[in-house]
Amino acid sequence: MTPTQLPYVDITPEQPADACVIWLHGLGDSGHGFAPIVPELKLPESMSVRFVFPHAPERPVTVNGGMRMRAWYDIKTPRF
Repeated sequence: MTPTQLPYVDITPEQPADACVIWLHGLGDSGHGFAPIVPELKLPESMSVRFVFPHAPERPVTVNGGMRMRAWYDIKTPRF
């Protein structure tokens, strides 16, 4: 990981990967939130898939009163 990359959780298969899934978390969560789902997918061993779960940077989020939290972008207005 270089200094310009976001931190992330990396689940690498034992064999060289044939595919890579990059899974983004929701507001306030981190890459750790979805990483436990990989074993639950019960992928066959013949599928050599790497999973990358990046952590969004912490930033003020307007819709949450300006509180700093992990977010991919600032949410300025609620969308219901």
